[in-house]
Amino acid sequence: MYDRLSHLIRMTPPEVTGNHLIVHQHSTMTDLIIRDNSCPMYTYINGLSSDTSKATARRVLKAIAKSLGAPSIYRIDWTLVSKNDVNSMLNLWQKKKLAPDTISLYLSVLKSVIKEAFLLELISTRRFESIKSVSKPAGSRIKEHHILTPESFESLLELVKHRKQPESTAIRDQTIFHVLVGAGLRRFEIAGLQCEDVDHENKRLKFIGKGNKERAVKVHELTYQAICQWLNLHPTKTGPLFIRLTKGGFVYYKMSDIQALSGNAIYDVCKKYGLLEGKERVPPHSLRRSYATWLYNNDSNLKNISKLLGHASTKTTERYVQTSQQEIDDTVTNNLFKR
Repeated sequence: MYDRLSHLIRMTPPEVTGNHLIVHQHSTMTDLIIRDNSCPMYTYINGLSSDTSKATARRVLKAIAKSLGAPSIYRIDWTLVSKNDVNSMLNLWQKKKLAPDTISLYLSVLKSVIKEAFLLELISTRRFESIKSVSKPAGSRIKEHHILTPESFESLLELVKHRKQPESTAIRDQTIFHVLVGAGLRRFEIAGLQCEDVDHENKRLKFIGKGNKERAVKVHELTYQAICQWLNLHPTKTGPLFIRLTKGGFVYYKMSDIQALSGNAIYDVCKKYGLLEGKERVPPHSLRRSYATWLYNNDSNLKNISKLLGHASTKTTERYVQTSQQEIDDTVTNNLFKR
């Protein structure tokens, strides 16, 4: 435990009476949030618009508690946090060599909880304003995201095709990769797709994405063909587009309902085919980055790519477009002293 912050840790968690737990799908016991209208953590998380944001907030709060040496997020006494404490936390995270973006995220969540503590009249205006004045750290880190080439994508599809598994499972998984790379959807957006979201007339996917924004994404002919191939095998042609299958490739039923794949299950599909092994890991979001990079390298307009990805700003899209160090080096080698 960081000694200068030990006073923020309660010896025992506060008593909560007449309340219950908020359980989100795929949560573990450590992810549960107690519904308590006087708890600043609950009021902050309950006010977030998406399950993804709520999961991120819970994860960050757990990380903050761990960095303080607290056994639970409910051992942090938010009423005692001061500006000096926040700066001490920043110093602690920097000593642990956390990336500036990670520290900024931690600070943002911490400030948000403090704001709720202020609105609940648990802390004074002076304390709230002093904590609000703490600035996020400067700096950045170079983070390489491995991007698939079109050739490596073809190899991935072949790997799925020739794996020893039922044809229905192979076609479903190939279609998931087609939508990840050929439409650039986030994994939770793919998990939420319904069969009815496929606009066959215009060859688009129409769905509710991040920030509760409706998007219509045009899909390439190859992606559309893959979706149709999977729909031909889909047992109901309605409801969740991507569903759980048994080891034998049959529909997984539970309580007479067909089970949709979750965002975590989409991640596991990538893991299943070795995309998360070694140094050149390719999680689902890197496949989304591959989509953006391929479009950009083929001279697509950045503003249009941004709209396809569902970004509020092209600045975010610029971070998605991956430029290799070799391409950066070639800019100097080939263009600096042209004759």
